[in-house]
Amino acid sequence: MKKSFQKITITTAVIVISLFFACKKNEVAASSYLPQDVKESCTISPTEFDSWFATGKVSENGLVKPASSVDFPHNNNCDFYKWSEQMFLWITSPSSGEYGSGGTVMESPEFYTVTPENNGQRELISHKKGELLNMSSHITQNGPNRLPIIFDKKGQMYEVETLAEETTEKMLVLNSTGQKTEFDHLKANASGGISFFDKRGNEIRKVKPIFKRKYKTKFILQEFKLGKKSVFLDSNGDIIDTETGQATGDALMTVNGSLVYYISMVNDVYAYFLTGAKDGKLNGSQFPTDSIGRNAIIAYAKAQGKTLKNPDALAIELKMSWVEASSIKDLSNYITIDARIPTYDTINPKKWTPNGERIAKLALIGVHVVGSVAGHPEMIWATFEHLKNAPNASYTYVNKENKIDTVQQDGGNDWLLNNDAKDTVVNVSHIKDKSGNLVSVYYDNDTKDTLRFTVSPSNTLRTKPWGVAPTGVPNQRNKNAAESNSEIISINNSVINKLLGNDVRKNYILIGATWTEGGFGPSGASYSAQNTTKGVAIGTSQLANSTMETYFQHGKDFYTNGSCFYCHSGNNGLAPSDLSHIYEKLNPLVFKTK
Repeated sequence: MKKSFQKITITTAVIVISLFFACKKNEVAASSYLPQDVKESCTISPTEFDSWFATGKVSENGLVKPASSVDFPHNNNCDFYKWSEQMFLWITSPSSGEYGSGGTVMESPEFYTVTPENNGQRELISHKKGELLNMSSHITQNGPNRLPIIFDKKGQMYEVETLAEETTEKMLVLNSTGQKTEFDHLKANASGGISFFDKRGNEIRKVKPIFKRKYKTKFILQEFKLGKKSVFLDSNGDIIDTETGQATGDALMTVNGSLVYYISMVNDVYAYFLTGAKDGKLNGSQFPTDSIGRNAIIAYAKAQGKTLKNPDALAIELKMSWVEASSIKDLSNYITIDARIPTYDTINPKKWTPNGERIAKLALIGVHVVGSVAGHPEMIWATFEHLKNAPNASYTYVNKENKIDTVQQDGGNDWLLNNDAKDTVVNVSHIKDKSGNLVSVYYDNDTKDTLRFTVSPSNTLRTKPWGVAPTGVPNQRNKNAAESNSEIISINNSVINKLLGNDVRKNYILIGATWTEGGFGPSGASYSAQNTTKGVAIGTSQLANSTMETYFQHGKDFYTNGSCFYCHSGNNGLAPSDLSHIYEKLNPLVFKTK
């Protein structure tokens, strides 16, 4: 649901969202993408599906109501997957009629855009008809300490205390005797290693970093600079050999050259809960999960002159990914937006610099849907993708005869994020955002032999197609990956086959959803036969979205910290700031004085 990068100034694009309803045959039928002989282990009845629609009857591109999170049953995995499906259909429903704003529900006044971080602060921007929203052309992944993430050559994930672009602050380290010493610069030594020096030119031996604060985990590195190259030191003073040698935000590009753009939103319940909690008027110890918490938010909003439209939905957080429509073959299969996006001077193939903006049409390719429900203040973390994003690696499922079948890795060269499904070099970042510039990976390193890439597309593979590793036990209710995969495939089939006609939402699939048993505070680890402790991620416990966690899928094998909760957790805490990366830095709503 996933995630080394330093915080940067975010390039914005202005958007107006609209739903593209064209009556053309779907380019890729879900029936040819999803196994139709899967065991029906997670389904929705026609009667229940009808009840999801505002009119009480399924209709093509019809308005779907949000799930009642306050009455969430949470009896089995399927309950979580059905909640996820209904919430996705709701936010992507047309918002005309009772919403009256045009476009989609997520464009309506029920949602607020979360601005990119600026000087450690974020703002909530209300959605109003005709007013514009903000978008980013890159994504920054932070760990549980809200620091950028980086991997070493062995695949171990670390968080990084990065250096500011320009700073006059003294940098202190510990020397061989444990005394604080002011660090000045690095030099490569004769043996091929790196030496540390103070301002007088004296070598500092057996250096250990002094971190700025106490962290929740031990896998923390401190960044130093050798020319333009980054050097990372762990708490023991060991230099860690990392994959890219830098910790910045990734940018993703389609095979046709469109950048991927991102935007985050929250619903009105979330916005008023946050505001009331930070105003000291509401209990902000955890996200709302019951009628008591809901009623308190309703009353607080009413006191500010606001009537919440769907308070039973409880707190919802969204993150979405979009690409330029010009990179899409058939827009009738996509939800689209009109947007103002940044333009770049591309004369240098290894460094693009922003030089303006233009208006473009964008298409939706990925969505994270996160929400609090009854009994689960840690929230359900679900993710969706378009059918044509990227090829799937091989996976297994249980068929209707209760036998395990294998689906081989997808082939072809017509994927949005992959031009050769046979390529074995996949999920390797080509582009980073550095201070608003798009630079090729390794571009800032000194050694010429590492300049492997330009600002260009990379081939993406969905290594765990339905959010679990191919071996091992994924959760307490499925004894193997095939059973877990079957539940996700089954609910996708059940929903998609019940949508009528050319409903554009047929082209989007649930990849999975994750949560913890009994709503316990997440530990950051994923469920396994060796780790069934409280707080481990269950459901699809190795979940990632190929458009947002592209380079954080951890391959095909099980990875202990491969869950959404590795980054969205804090010592088994359930405080909103433990779980959400946006909550702590979001400023409350400002109300007009009566």
